[in-house]
Amino acid sequence: MKTRKDLGSTVGTARTPGNVGFTLIELLIVISILGLLAAVLLPNILGVTQAAKDTETEATMLRLSTGCGTFERKHNYFPPDDLKWPDAEKKTPWKPDNGQNTGIESLVCFLSQSRADGEDLADLSKRFTNTDNDDHGVDMPTLQRKDRLELADAWGTPLVYFGKFGMAKQATVAIAEGETQFAKAKKRDDGRPYGDGKFQILSAGRDMIFGTDDDLVWPKN
Repeated sequence: MKTRKDLGSTVGTARTPGNVGFTLIELLIVISILGLLAAVLLPNILGVTQAAKDTETEATMLRLSTGCGTFERKHNYFPPDDLKWPDAEKKTPWKPDNGQNTGIESLVCFLSQSRADGEDLADLSKRFTNTDNDDHGVDMPTLQRKDRLELADAWGTPLVYFGKFGMAKQATVAIAEGETQFAKAKKRDDGRPYGDGKFQILSAGRDMIFGTDDDLVWPKN
């Protein structure tokens, strides 16, 4: 028969230095604390990340806007959004447009004819995409690429470009293979489009859906 001393010795073996561990209650407490910390910190972390993507996207838009200004100073008009030179005498071997991502593809194309025509976009290669898998037919001179490229925002959605005369048109945006959205130029409170009389660059923003409140637009007036 075990004595009180024997029982005390047996119970004590559960927490000896060689057998230290967490009880179920201790584990539940730790998990609860980690869950609480995640609930408090995760929204702040995500908010910072999303704000950084907003800034990155607007920086890309600013680069394109700078290129539009350079192009306009040389040609006396802003880059077309339909892959067609306004000058009738200019003939190009470019392949016909497929009707998807036309505006941003046109902008990238015209800005990439030469450094004097716009902006060297080569360092934005991580933002290049070709969601509609089309081909330009010839190299774009400053990029040395034949695929008809778009530039995407920080969430991977192709940007939309509306030229001066294309603000009233609806753009078809290929988000991924077989998936498209429609986009219209974003308007100010007075009903006029942002960039009226010049051009507009549009991002679908954080929710990756055009026409919602988080869309980003350039210029901002």
